Amino acid sequence: MSRATIDEARSLIRKKKYSNAIVLLEGVRELYRNSFDYYLVLGIACLYSRDYGNSYRNFDEARHIKVQNVDLLLGQAALYLVRGDTSTAIGYYLDILDLEPENKKAKAALEFVRSKGDYETIVKWTDTGKIEEFYPEVAEKKGVWPLVFSIFAGGFAALAILFCMNLSKARQNAQRADLSELDLTASDKSGLQEKDLSGGVYKYILSDSQITQAYEKAKFYFQNYRDNSSRVEINRILNSNASQTIKSKSELLISYFEEPSFDSFSSRPEENFTYSTVAAEPALYADCWVVWSGRISNAKTENGVFSCDLLVGYENLERVDGIVPVIFDVVPKIEGDRAVKILAQVKLKDGKLCLFGRSVYQPLRKN
Repeated sequence: MSRATIDEARSLIRKKKYSNAIVLLEGVRELYRNSFDYYLVLGIACLYSRDYGNSYRNFDEARHIKVQNVDLLLGQAALYLVRGDTSTAIGYYLDILDLEPENKKAKAALEFVRSKGDYETIVKWTDTGKIEEFYPEVAEKKGVWPLVFSIFAGGFAALAILFCMNLSKARQNAQRADLSELDLTASDKSGLQEKDLSGGVYKYILSDSQITQAYEKAKFYFQNYRDNSSRVEINRILNSNASQTIKSKSELLISYFEEPSFDSFSSRPEENFTYSTVAAEPALYADCWVVWSGRISNAKTENGVFSCDLLVGYENLERVDGIVPVIFDVVPKIEGDRAVKILAQVKLKDGKLCLFGRSVYQPLRKN
């Protein structure tokens, strides 16, 4: 009895034949383009084979389809753990325990981070493969689908060809923009880093693979209408030892960005970075857009320019997450005694975090 490709890939992963599973799945990418299981299984295969870049991309595709899945969260947490970003990994593990309070892998990973989670230990565990005890497992899927697939294999094969052709065309049409001119050439790849670092100040010292990964992630996020996430990767490059060629191409990608609205953030909440996230590393989030709520103080207008302080998180008069200066070129209509939401762009003024306001929303009900 024939098996679906994705089930065959699961079997290969259980046998630790990760490369074979990846090749098998890549061959049917168009067929499974909207399948959560496909991206999850491929992401897991890449994770075990230490292809972290492709693992990240496939997990991200899966997340667009379904967010609350324990295996997906385990995979994404593992990627951050391998990178040494334990604070982000902890957040994912806590999300897992919200879904499955007794999840053994999440509990074990949190205990590992608590007791042994220094960078050197993480590197050693990754090098030896011991870190894989925190990775998601691929269980065998049982049910009637293999039988159904076998019965209809003949007719389905013909339909699949047409389906793939249409999907391929749709995928091309779905591209947000043609970024072929921004593809890295052989010459670009041979000189990803600045050769002489003596004349500059670099916040991030990146390897060739890290520069490539950041650049490809920036393009990937852009095509998926995630300009803020793309901007973060570009900022990482612009503040690094990446070559001027890479930086110039990154800056060209910025020209494709669109200004968001309140509505666009409601459909992409993950793009709305929190105050604590931005304040921890403002340079990385410079020029990103945010929607932050709170109350205003110290409001004044001088020469047509409105400025105030936003007490972030204070909309319910309970706590202040932070105080951020806000500047509007056009005086907005704000009732100072009411909670407010501000759409603004993150800026650095004299090295300090501030916001350039664009729009203001206040609920009709006074609060």
